[in-house]
Amino acid sequence: MNKQSIFIALFVLVAMETSAQQVMLADSITKNAVCYATVYDANGTVIGRSDMGGYINLQKGFEYHISHISYEPKSLVHNNDSIIFLSPSSYKLSEVTVTAKKKKYYHCKVYFRSIEHVDSCLKYYMDGIREFFIDTKSRKEHCGNVVTNYFMSKRKDIAQKKRSMMISDRYMALPFLDKNTLYEETIRDKKRDIEAGVICADSIPIGSQEVFSDKNEMLLSIDALWPKNALVTNLFGYTQVLSKHNRTELYRYDNSDTPSVFNLKSSNGYRHLTLTHKKEKVVRDIDVEDMFYVVDYEYTDTKKMSSSESLQEDYKNFSGMFPVVERIREQLVREE
Repeated sequence: MNKQSIFIALFVLVAMETSAQQVMLADSITKNAVCYATVYDANGTVIGRSDMGGYINLQKGFEYHISHISYEPKSLVHNNDSIIFLSPSSYKLSEVTVTAKKKKYYHCKVYFRSIEHVDSCLKYYMDGIREFFIDTKSRKEHCGNVVTNYFMSKRKDIAQKKRSMMISDRYMALPFLDKNTLYEETIRDKKRDIEAGVICADSIPIGSQEVFSDKNEMLLSIDALWPKNALVTNLFGYTQVLSKHNRTELYRYDNSDTPSVFNLKSSNGYRHLTLTHKKEKVVRDIDVEDMFYVVDYEYTDTKKMSSSESLQEDYKNFSGMFPVVERIREQLVREE
């Protein structure tokens, strides 16, 4: 065997060893697939999301970090396992016995987080606590006080012009609670239906629904881009292509009720975009993930806002309750 043949053989072996393997993410208790879990590499960069069957491609011998709003975060070095089990989160809310009909406002506190990577580099991070008052009849939203922790990378190689930031950074904002939840929007859409835990639109699977009877919760995940494969926006000479947009919401659930905004426990959104300029050859890959958790709630007749000191204390308590991927935390510490 000549040197060239040996080189080719070694190359093939290395390629086979490092080739991606399809792996299923599953609930450690129910064994059901976990869809739209976010998977990061060793540098804290998003490499993708599990699909509706819970599948994602991973490479043997590489380090990964897995995050999902209703499961404990998991870090591992992938071997030959075809299934990776995730443990359900122990996150719970205190019970409130007063019904919404007797009070004017639903008052909740939300812990939120928003992260942006540009070309696999951490560019932006923000988290904090914000409170909301929602009218129990009209569902009109009133924002209360907020405490935030904000980070913007100083790296010039991922800096964008101000006008381009008007496009991409607009996706990152403080948390909001829509008048209707993702579940309500789904069941009201005449083109959509839910059957056997699968959400379809015009007979095309676009998401999944799972009810956790033991925890009295419902998890809903959906491809928010349907029926389009991509959303193209043009502004100031820039072309922005939104190619992925997944949304997931977790609700407190009672079989007799349709989960509403008053049942919402947490929400997660992931978007992948590319940004180009007609005069530039550079293509920016942008990954944005945002989430929020309802950490406290009550029904009240007055809009009595929490003090800044109280929210600061809440931030200390709850930011540790929902840990960020460790490599992202390390990057934040280094930049500071």
